[in-house]
Amino acid sequence: MGRSVLLMVGLLAVAGCTSVGEAQPGAVGQAVASTGGHPPVVAFSPAVAREFRRPMGRMFAARPVMTQSAYTARNVLVAGSPKAEADPEIVAAYLADRTFLTYSPQHGPQIEYISRSGTTYLWYPGNTAVLRGSAAVLWENASAEIDDPQDGRYRGQIKLSYLCFRYAPNTFNPATNHRGGGYECSPYATQRAAVKDSRKGDIFGLASRSEAPFPLGKDATTLAALQKRVGPARP
Repeated sequence: MGRSVLLMVGLLAVAGCTSVGEAQPGAVGQAVASTGGHPPVVAFSPAVAREFRRPMGRMFAARPVMTQSAYTARNVLVAGSPKAEADPEIVAAYLADRTFLTYSPQHGPQIEYISRSGTTYLWYPGNTAVLRGSAAVLWENASAEIDDPQDGRYRGQIKLSYLCFRYAPNTFNPATNHRGGGYECSPYATQRAAVKDSRKGDIFGLASRSEAPFPLGKDATTLAALQKRVGPARP
């Protein structure tokens, strides 16, 4: 297998991750248990704080204000994906068995397949290897101000979801000074906005590959264009 020269931590291109050794295709340590046919859903608590590194600040600087109709419909999918305020189980079910394309000028296009169990397979620009990791959805309770047209404003509860990714201990994220081996989390609302396209299933057969189909460049692309070049997924 070739040496991975630049690896990204997580679905969203928020930070690069440089390999300090050979990126191994095997397991990256004891995974959080997956249930329900989707990646694990984990409630934030002191017991998991060391394993799940989340942003220090809250997702919202102030208590969010939602209309009653938006609060009631927070778990309704929009264009096939959950809303930012959706319950974590809805988010996890959406991630399961899906291939995502994200893009940023800093990193270029990134392709990541997330299996039903939460095992991830990342195809990153410049890498010759497919990087295997794991994903989970972390959540915590937060208050929201709900505007009811009949009863006025009242306080409701929503669950803030974070997407968390973990890669091998021999990887390093220079933007956060975080080495692999633990989960690194960022808000689902932020990562949702970075997804350019997604398709159900492992459309590039990344789970059955140790090497990338070909080295990705930094130019923007589409899943359809990549599929034409790669061809049908391997069984």
